[in-house]
Amino acid sequence: MFKNKNVLVTGGTGLVGRELVELLVNEGANVTSVSLDDNNLDPSWGANYVKKDLRSIENCYEVCRDMDYVFHIAGIKGSPVVMKTFQYQIFRDFIMMNTNMIDAIYNTPSVKWGLYTSTIGTYGPARTFKEEDLWTQNPSPNDWYAGWSKRMGEVQINAYDEQHGEPKMSIIKPANIYGKFDNFDLRTSTLIPSLTRKVSEATESVEIWGTGTAGRDIIHARDVARAAMFAVENKISEPLNVGQGKTFTIKEVIQTLVKVSGKDLEITHDLTKPTGDQFRVPVTDRLNGYGFFPSVSLEDGLKETYDWYNENGPTVGRFNPYHVGENND
Repeated sequence: MFKNKNVLVTGGTGLVGRELVELLVNEGANVTSVSLDDNNLDPSWGANYVKKDLRSIENCYEVCRDMDYVFHIAGIKGSPVVMKTFQYQIFRDFIMMNTNMIDAIYNTPSVKWGLYTSTIGTYGPARTFKEEDLWTQNPSPNDWYAGWSKRMGEVQINAYDEQHGEPKMSIIKPANIYGKFDNFDLRTSTLIPSLTRKVSEATESVEIWGTGTAGRDIIHARDVARAAMFAVENKISEPLNVGQGKTFTIKEVIQTLVKVSGKDLEITHDLTKPTGDQFRVPVTDRLNGYGFFPSVSLEDGLKETYDWYNENGPTVGRFNPYHVGENND
C-alpha cells in the first residue's frame, strides 16, 4: 500500500515516529519526517527530514502538500511533574498543533488518509476502559489538560466526518509507550525511561516511587508504529485502543529491568512521591478483533531499551520544550 507513496510522519525523530519511519521505508515509501528535534534518522534509510513548528498552520499545510498519507505522531510526553507544572503550555501546544494538522490533512487534496495519535489519557479514572467509555467521565485529574486537548482532536475529526459524510482519518489511543530514543532525563521522563536509567546507573539499589503495586499496560513503540500502519492500511475510522491488553505492575517492570541488566540490586521505595492513578489499562478487544496483536514482549522490549540506553546514554538532540525550573512561556 505504501510502496512509492509520499508519506509524512510528524514527530518522525521521536519514540514512535522513528520506528514508524523505519517501517515505512522498509515498505518502499517515500518518507518525510517533520520534527523540532535535530535529525537523528539513519542516513541509509533515505528518508527526508524537515524542521518545522507545527503550531503554525502554514507549516502544517506546507508539509502536507503532495502527500498521499499522513501519520500525525508528534506530541508531548512527560513525567507527572511536567504535567503538573506546564498545564497551560501543554494544553495550548496540543490544541494548536493538532487542530492545524487535522485541518491540513482533511483539506489537502492529495492526502488519501491520515492518522491522529490520541492517548488513553483521554479516559476518566477507571481500572480498565473501552473506546465507548470516552464520554462517560471527564479525564483523570492526572491527565486533565493533556486529556482534554487530545479529546478535542477526536471531536474535530468527528465533526468533519459528520459534516462531509466520509471519514478520512484513523484514531489510535496508545497505552504507556517505551523504547529506544525516549527521553531519559530523570527530571522530565516517564516511567520506563526513568526506571531504565536508574537501573543502568545503580550499583547496589534502585528506588521506585510508591509501593510498586500500581498497574499499567505497557507497549513497545514498534508495536504502536505497527498499529498505526495497520489502522491506515485498513482505513479504520473508529478509535482504537493500542496496548498489550495486560496489566503490569510497577514492581514487575522494575524486577524485569533488573533481570535484563544482570545486576543484583535491592529495590527500595519512596512513598512520598506521586504515582498517578492506581490502574490504567485499556481494553484492546476492538483492535484485536480487526486482527492486530502486539509482537514485542515486555522482557524483550525492556532488554532492547536497556541495551540501547547503555550504548547511547541520554538521547542527544531530542527537543524538549518544557524544562522544570525554567520559564517556558
